[in-house]
Amino acid sequence: MHTQTRATTAVQQYESERRHPRFLLSSPVSVRQPFRSGSRLTRGITLEISLGGLSAVLCGPPPVGERVSLRLKLQNSAIEAPAIVRHSSSSRTGFEFLNLPPQAQHRIESCIQRSLLHSWPKQPV
Repeated sequence: MHTQTRATTAVQQYESERRHPRFLLSSPVSVRQPFRSGSRLTRGITLEISLGGLSAVLCGPPPVGERVSLRLKLQNSAIEAPAIVRHSSSSRTGFEFLNLPPQAQHRIESCIQRSLLHSWPKQPV
């Protein structure tokens, strides 16, 4: 008997097409949007992170296609990274890192490794 739905199959295909796996991360994040007369700072909390980007819940998400600067705290130090908004809604905003600095990439990799070491064992459903 086939119990998978089309939606489940679509999600699995989407996840398998990702370049980088995602990991849960709850950390404060600030998003700086440049404007002609200065910049706008939006704050929020991350949901997931990967070497390719992150998702977050923000107070006033920026529009899709907007180039921003992300600042988040990983392992007691802040990293800054340029990014572009790839998805934006009232419930979640997705960012793709652009030209991630090597030091920021190293901190993200280290954070991911640490989260893997301290994650709860998966229980069968």
